[in-house]
Amino acid sequence: MTTNETFSLGVTYWPRQTGPLLWQRYDRGAVREELAHIAAIGFDTVRFCLLWEDFQPGSERINGRAMRRLEHALDTAHAVGLRVVLALFPTAVLGQLQVPSWANGPDIAGALRRARHGRPLVIVRPPGLIHVLTGGRYRPVQCGDLFSDPVIVEAQRYLVRETGGYFGDHPAIWAWQLGEGFERVHRPESDRAVSQWFAAISDELKRVAPRAVCMGVVSPTSLKRRSGPRPEQVAERCALAGVTVDLPETSADYQKRHTNPAAYLHALAAGLAGRRTIVIGVGMPTIANGETAGWFEDDLYGRTALLYRSTAGEQAEFIHTVLERLYTDGAAGVWLAAYADFPEEVRQMPPLDRTRWYRTVGVIDALGREKPAVSAVRDMARRVHSASTLPAQPPAVDSERYWSNPERTFREWWREFNSSG
Repeated sequence: MTTNETFSLGVTYWPRQTGPLLWQRYDRGAVREELAHIAAIGFDTVRFCLLWEDFQPGSERINGRAMRRLEHALDTAHAVGLRVVLALFPTAVLGQLQVPSWANGPDIAGALRRARHGRPLVIVRPPGLIHVLTGGRYRPVQCGDLFSDPVIVEAQRYLVRETGGYFGDHPAIWAWQLGEGFERVHRPESDRAVSQWFAAISDELKRVAPRAVCMGVVSPTSLKRRSGPRPEQVAERCALAGVTVDLPETSADYQKRHTNPAAYLHALAAGLAGRRTIVIGVGMPTIANGETAGWFEDDLYGRTALLYRSTAGEQAEFIHTVLERLYTDGAAGVWLAAYADFPEEVRQMPPLDRTRWYRTVGVIDALGREKPAVSAVRDMARRVHSASTLPAQPPAVDSERYWSNPERTFREWWREFNSSG
């Protein structure tokens, strides 16, 4: 089967006991045990986020220890039969934006470039900007466009060469995800700049790993801006396309069902891309420590979001329904947001200290016990394995009309979608 003829049932992996410190406090035994459990549940794909600062502590420096730990994780995943997606330089991670400290400086190169076109030379950034996690602390974002800043792009190319050159032929790797969340840190200069970035980074990867499968991802934020990234740009340069749904940006006031935001974002992204699309970040947090189920305000990527926290039974019902719905709607796959909940010690670490949604969104609780949602995953795995055909691709949408005013159209189409479902 080709990449477009399969349905991927996956999950993003963070160890239960170390969470975001996966690559810093790597526990070989825990990784072996948990990856084996992920495969036993029925997942066929696991996503490793190569935290940018962990793997590239300097623009021209690679962390050899992190690379060796990644090699062990890849070997372990291969041994238990899991396909791996490597997410390179992700910035939207576990609910907060993360940028290496060496990259979070004034956009001097961009300022000089704009000055050459007759604009004022301004480097000092105004107060009130969003904060990013950098160097282990939250600081105001100071970096420029991560798609076009020449210093940062060259550093990205360097990381691609090193990881692609070393792991390009590893049998566990199914795909290489190129970035995630750049547009949430800094609005891209233009949609053309985004297209050029995808071309440059994918070409760099193909040069050192000719058989590599590239994957591009869009977000609700990018779908509401002309500058993107746009699903069409991803489809042009990458064999796999994905859309993140962990920040739906769809008002609870107009939401009839919890599955509607994920279904809408999938239909929109797949329709614009003109191909089946993987839905990333599906999940629903569960109550803990005496909490009550219901809507709550949370900090996601520097913005206040209204989200729902459920009972374990409600989470299971949600996972079952959303898997069935997206599979029937023709998604190329669904990847859950996290494998496990985290203990209290890990919840106090950045970025979980600010984002509550990710603390209990796993299908395994903080003590290592399976939640009822595991049964929903097993049921879907059996259905996928026994299916002889897949549902048809979602219908295309009028991209010219959509991008004429994406923010307005996004909201209009969401209201129409929700009222009909």
